[in-house]
Amino acid sequence: MEQIHQIYLNSIGIAFYWEKKEGIIPERVQLIIKEIGLFFNLNELKDFNFLIIESINKNSCCEDCTLKNWNCKFLLKTPLYPLDLSVSISELKQIQDLINGTIFKIEMEKYLWGEGQN
Repeated sequence: MEQIHQIYLNSIGIAFYWEKKEGIIPERVQLIIKEIGLFFNLNELKDFNFLIIESINKNSCCEDCTLKNWNCKFLLKTPLYPLDLSVSISELKQIQDLINGTIFKIEMEKYLWGEGQN
């Protein structure tokens, strides 16, 4: 049975590496958002973060509308061109936290244990 190495977790999803007999596979991150599973590399995660920021900026009008944060859905583009997600502003912010936390942990581990060392 394959195991996972958790990178980051929040209320909307989880990001992790798959572990094989040889160890973890760090090239691709498995991202589970609600019931959707996606594979991204670090650059794609950064692209996704940019798309999230764009979506938040585009849909930030009517900040006082409480219904917008829970009931209205917006299309969130992903780095996978044919795939968009339908999310509320609240879900969008949770996805942003998941992506930001994942990027931070990956870059911190690279700095501490790998590419960042001189």
